Amino acid sequence: MSNNIDRLDTFEVACKQLLTDLSNFKHLISNRVQSLDDQEWLFDKGSTKVCSADESGRKKRCKVGVVYRLQVELSQVDAETIWEEFSRFWGDTTLNQIERVGSNEELGRYQFIANNSLGDELTCDIYLPNEWNIPQLNMLGCISARYRKVDVQEFYEKK
Repeated sequence: MSNNIDRLDTFEVACKQLLTDLSNFKHLISNRVQSLDDQEWLFDKGSTKVCSADESGRKKRCKVGVVYRLQVELSQVDAETIWEEFSRFWGDTTLNQIERVGSNEELGRYQFIANNSLGDELTCDIYLPNEWNIPQLNMLGCISARYRKVDVQEFYEKK
């Protein structure tokens, strides 16, 4: 059997990696931004969706809705600090295609995106307090469709 199974090729490994990285990033920014320190973050582990069977009868799975959320008033300086940490941290992970969407920043809405060529993605949305926004920070992750480890093992055993 190939060592390929232990990489992000399998659903379980990719999910575990995203959850670990997301948790580490949450701790990192909580230490760097005073407004985030000692806050009670809401966490949702997301849900697993099962795709239709392919020609081999195997079904891929994806995970959507992995969220860390916090209602908190942040400043523009805080948002810039989070961007600096976001681009550095996620640039060193498998989600290393980094983008900053600046089109709504004049409205106090920041969006940072980290993704990869496999279709995995993490978005970080920050809403600064003003008359249009409820102040908050949301991080939403998803894992694109992959086979489970057992499905990959069966495939290699048949070869």
